[in-house]
Amino acid sequence: MRLSRRALIILLLPATLFYTVFFIIPFFISFGVSLGIFLPSDVQISRGELITLRYYEQVFDQIFLRVFLRSLALASATTALCLLIAYPMAYYIAVKAVRYRNFLLLLVIMPLWVTFLLRAYALLTLLGPEGFVNGVLLSLGLIQQPLFLIYNETSVLIGMVYSYLPLAILPLYSTLVRLDKTVIEASRVLGAGPLKTFFKVTLPISRPGVFAAVLLTFIPAAGEFIVPSFLGGPNEVYVGTLIYNAFLAARNWNWGAAMSIVYISVVLLGVVLYLRLVGEELRV
Repeated sequence: MRLSRRALIILLLPATLFYTVFFIIPFFISFGVSLGIFLPSDVQISRGELITLRYYEQVFDQIFLRVFLRSLALASATTALCLLIAYPMAYYIAVKAVRYRNFLLLLVIMPLWVTFLLRAYALLTLLGPEGFVNGVLLSLGLIQQPLFLIYNETSVLIGMVYSYLPLAILPLYSTLVRLDKTVIEASRVLGAGPLKTFFKVTLPISRPGVFAAVLLTFIPAAGEFIVPSFLGGPNEVYVGTLIYNAFLAARNWNWGAAMSIVYISVVLLGVVLYLRLVGEELRV
């Protein structure tokens, strides 16, 4: 039964209003701030400039580009590790552990009930000099003194994977749970081994879940602020922390807005290209 145009508009209206109020309008306000249309600086006022690109010129320097590339590298590593860990977990929950499926899904979802802030504090407790990890290693005699596991790039990566792993497991599970076992059995009957069956049958069928997991993991990870701030220390600077410091520490809202616009534009361009590639892959 097809919906009428009026019913379709009514159904889309709440989501459209939400994104208009909380995304589109703030985006254009930020764009105006980045051009100096809103909140112009003293220099801009003294020169009588209504619109300026000076803040974008400040963005495209070596420091920001280096930080931006580092953030993209961190997001890519986070996405890759999440996929490597999430796929076998999702496969086991969806295909093997049918009896305990709901319980295991509950364990996957439970970390999402806790805020990022508390999870970052929990990782500080686990990885700190007097934390659980060092305590176990010391008690086993594997180390003689506590390891310095926090305030470095490795701890940031661990925190990112821990935070975004559920977002990778859920879309993979939703795809794998619909996997027809008779197709797997047919592949085995025709002489394909486990690896060939996985790469020729299971993985192609689960591609929509893989693509969704990549999007849900990479996009928020590229601009993550809380995890790098708590686990990275002052020397680990990423896009999220740089924008935060521009707004609150430096009080340079124009520069912070320009960095935000550049970040959103680059990530949005990457998502559009990725979605086009996904569409072509799924059609194949």
